[in-house]
Order: sequence, then C-alpha cells, then structure tokens
Amino acid sequence: MQNGTTQTAPWNRNGALILRAAALLSFLFSASSSASDQKPALPAFELSGAAPLFAQAAATGVVVGQGGNYAVALPDGRTLWLLNNVMTGERKADGQSAVWDITDGAAALSASTAPEAQAGALSYVSDENGLPLPLLSGDLGEYTQVRKFWPRSGYCGAGRCVVFYSVMNNYGPGPYEYFRVGQGAASSANPGGAYVKAARGGRYSLWNDIEPAFGTALLADNDGWLYVYGRVMTAPGEYGAALARVKAGDLPAREKYSYYGGDLSSSTWTSDLAEAGTVLERVPEDFSVSYNDFLKGYLLVYMDDESGTVFARQARYPWGPWGEPSRLLACAKEDYCYGAKEQPAFAAEGGRVVYLTVERKNAPYLYRLRFK
Repeated sequence: MQNGTTQTAPWNRNGALILRAAALLSFLFSASSSASDQKPALPAFELSGAAPLFAQAAATGVVVGQGGNYAVALPDGRTLWLLNNVMTGERKADGQSAVWDITDGAAALSASTAPEAQAGALSYVSDENGLPLPLLSGDLGEYTQVRKFWPRSGYCGAGRCVVFYSVMNNYGPGPYEYFRVGQGAASSANPGGAYVKAARGGRYSLWNDIEPAFGTALLADNDGWLYVYGRVMTAPGEYGAALARVKAGDLPAREKYSYYGGDLSSSTWTSDLAEAGTVLERVPEDFSVSYNDFLKGYLLVYMDDESGTVFARQARYPWGPWGEPSRLLACAKEDYCYGAKEQPAFAAEGGRVVYLTVERKNAPYLYRLRFK
C-alpha cells in the first residue's frame, strides 16, 4: 500500500480479464448451441377442411356434441375415438341443438383410418337403446355420484388397448363445475371395453392431484419408447408439461415409468418423479406431440386459450427445445373453440399432410394441413 491507495497486481488484472473472456465465450457457445438445437418455424402450408366429425342433419335422440376427441389407430384398420363427454338430444332444422343428456367419458369406433371417412361415421359404444355408455364405469365405492372418469390419450397394440384418464370431482351442481383429483390408466382387450382401471394403493389413480396429469398427450416413437406428457401447474394460474417414458407393455404400471429430469441440452431420465423437469411451458389441457418424417422432427399442436389461436412448434427431440410458434388458424370468440390437437393416425404422404381436430361449439371439426 502506498499513499493510502491500493495497487492491483498486473497478474490479478490479467486473470480477471481471462475469466471474463472465458465466461463470455461460454455464454456465446451455449447460446449458439441452444439456437442450433431449435427447429425453425414451420414451412409454408395450406389449410383446408373444417368438416364436422358427426352428422349434422336434423334428428332427435342423436349425438349433438362431444369433447375430447383423441383418435387411436387400431391394428385392424379401424379408429378408436376417446371422448371426455358425449351430448345427446335434438338437432333442429335451423342448426340449433337441445341437449337432453350428457355421458361423461365415452368412446366411438370408426370402420376406417381414412380421415375423409370419419365424418358422420362414428359408432358410439352404446346400450341396447342406442344411448352412449361410459367407457370407464365406476361403482358406489368410487363416489360415482360426484366423480367422473374422462378418457385422455390412448395406445393400442399387442392385443390390448390402454387409456389414460382424469379422475374428475364435481364441486357444484353444474356439469362443468369440476376439478381433477388424479390421473390413471385402464386396459382392455376390446377397444370398446370393458376397461379395467389400474389400482395403486387401493386407489384408481396412478398420479395424484398435485402430480403431472400424465396421459395428457402420448407419443409412440420409433425408438421403442412411449413418451407420455403430463400437464402440471408451474405457478399460480400457469401450466407446463412434464415428460415420462415407458414401454408399451408397462403402461398401467407406475413403477415402470422414468421421468425426464435433465435440462434441454441433455437427456437425463430418473425414476424419481420429484426430479422431473418441465419440457413445455404455457400449454393448455389438450395438445398433441408427434414425430413428422417430412419435417424431420417433432410437431407440437395446441391452442392458446386466451386468443383462440392454434399454433404449432417443432423440436429435434420429444423433450425439446421447441422452436418459435407458427400460427395455423384462429377461431372467432363466438365459436367457443377448444381442444386443438393433431391426429397423427391420419397423417399422409410421409407427414407432408396432417390432420387437426378443433372443437367449435362442442362439435369437433377436422382440418387438413399440407406443407408446401
């Protein structure tokens, strides 16, 4: 120390400069690597269709609305549609509908996997009177007076179908006054049921109400794994999605799942759900993820609930990182759109043509999207 002033040794100054330079290079390399991993926005495309999935002719005692609309291709060439609810009633000549009854958690079968053959060709799993039946029936011990089971995504293969479902409890008298209290899986040798719900600890939910709702979306990938996405609250009023993977034969067994716990620059899987990370931010209740061979990457389709706009994003891996969103279509506010997702079972021309479903006023509409 001289004259009350502290002198810094030259090697200290040089060392600090070196450390700062190294940190800057590390940051630039990380940013460059992250940017190179992201897929760009979608190529140009044309959108057509908007054909309703069920018949719109005036009639009584018919299906006038449905929600959910997860399509699963069956090995025998048919399509299984998993539905949150089915509304039956009267469709009038002026296009208006009167709802008589609502079946919570139902299914329908189509004789074809051709998308153009779906409209008006759904055969609902019904009773002897032609009224839709619940796909996942309950008993009195399951509080059926206030509880419903809503099918989500599903998978069929090796002689068995597995359906993920949300356990929903009513908190009021209205049909839409409900909240999720768990997430489970059920299996059946017959696509139309009856399905047996997998039990864990005496309960029919594999994941509880504060754990991710696994089965929100499902991806059967070419690497032999089934990737199962689960919507989860990340902050008050904000939702993202966690990711699990499992072999097809182990779908109803929670102990066989592993969870993506690494950052987006690495693939790290863990058996501890508490270590699962978030692979998607700000996703709605319904979305889809599929591998698209034409795009050479993974395609995410979802709707922004606030704006009513359907978006798509790409990634190189099922866990991301995800590229910038591309706008596919927008719904008018009065259409009450909901539940936009791709139906990968209908993709054609090696993924150049894909099909989306969007619910408008409780009626599912099928859209055809072709990349140029």
